[in-house]
Amino acid sequence: MTQNNALVIENLSHYYNNAKNLILDSINLKIRDGELLGLLGPSGCGKTTLLRLIAGFEVPRDGKIILNNNEISSFNNIVVPEKRNIGMVFQDYALFPHLSVFDNAKFGLKNKDNLSRIDYLLNVLGINSLKNRYPHELSGGQKQRLAIARALAPGTSFLLLDEPFCSLDLNVKLRLRSELPTILRNFNASGLMVTHDPEEAMAICNKVAVMNDGHIHQIAEPSELINNPKTLFVSSFILGNNVLKINFSGGIINTVFGPINNSNLQENLDIKYLSISPKSISIERSPKGKGTVIAKEYLGEYFIYKVLVEDLYIRVRTNLTNNIEIGEKCNLNLIKDMEYFLFPGGIKNKI
Repeated sequence: MTQNNALVIENLSHYYNNAKNLILDSINLKIRDGELLGLLGPSGCGKTTLLRLIAGFEVPRDGKIILNNNEISSFNNIVVPEKRNIGMVFQDYALFPHLSVFDNAKFGLKNKDNLSRIDYLLNVLGINSLKNRYPHELSGGQKQRLAIARALAPGTSFLLLDEPFCSLDLNVKLRLRSELPTILRNFNASGLMVTHDPEEAMAICNKVAVMNDGHIHQIAEPSELINNPKTLFVSSFILGNNVLKINFSGGIINTVFGPINNSNLQENLDIKYLSISPKSISIERSPKGKGTVIAKEYLGEYFIYKVLVEDLYIRVRTNLTNNIEIGEKCNLNLIKDMEYFLFPGGIKNKI
C-alpha cells in the first residue's frame, strides 16, 4: 500500500525584514501519512521559524508548503492559520485558565454538538476523570495531554509540536513521549516535533531532520543517522562525537592521539576532520601524561571526562572503576576495532 505525503516542503527560504542572512535556506522535506518527524537542532538554527511558516504565522520569501496535496504557503498564496487544519502543541501548553479541561478540549471543535469525540480523546489520553478541573489543578503531564487533546479535537490530521516535553520532569517526560507515536496512530495523524534534544528525537520519531544555520544536513531514520552521518555537524550533534583536525598523508592519519594507519584510503582524498565517540577512547592516570582532566560527570553507569590535550578538549566515556580526579594528568588512547568517521564525506573506518 502506497503511503501519501502528509506534508511536503519545497525549496523553502526565509529571512526577516531586510536581513542579508537567510534564516532558512532551501529547505526540502517530506512527512508521510502517519509519520512523526523530529526537527532537531541547536537554539537559533531556524527550527521555530520553520514551525511558524508551516503554521501560517509567517509568509515564506521563496518556496512552498503543501499539506495533504493542497498548497498552503508560498509568497503569493497564503492559507490563513485557522483554515489549515493543523494542530499546535506548545511547550507552555497555552491552555485557557478560565475554562475546564472539557471546555479547553472542545474549544476548537467546529461542531459543538459532537462532543463524543472530546470524551473519546480525553479517555484515550487518560484525563477523562479530570474533565471538570481547571488548568491550575493539573500536573505538567496532565496539562500536556490536554494540550494534545485540544489540538486533535477538530479532526486535525497534522500536529506541530514545539518542544512539547521540555517543561516536564524526567519520569513524566519519558512516559508521555513514549506514548506520543501511539496517540498519533490512534487518531490517524502525522506530526512534526521540534526539539534540541537528540535523545528525545531519536527515541520516538520515525525520521529525524538534523538542522543547523538554516540548512538541513540530513533526514534519515535514527539508525541511519547513527551509522552513517553525512556531515561533521550530524556526527557531533547526534552522536556527541569528538571532532579532531587531522593531517592525512602517505596512508597515515596524524591525530593528537598519534598516527592511525589507513593505507586502504585513496591518497588524494581531501580529508580534514576525524569524528570519534567518547566511548572509543581509553583513559588512564599517568603523572607524565599529555592530558589533564578538566571536568568529570557521573552519569549513572559511567563517567564522562573532559580532558585537555594540547589545545583540544576531548570527551571520554569510561566505566566507574576508572576513577580519576579533576586536575590529574592522564594519557588517552584509541581503542582497537572501534569505529570513527572522516570528513568531508562521512567515511567510516575502524581503528
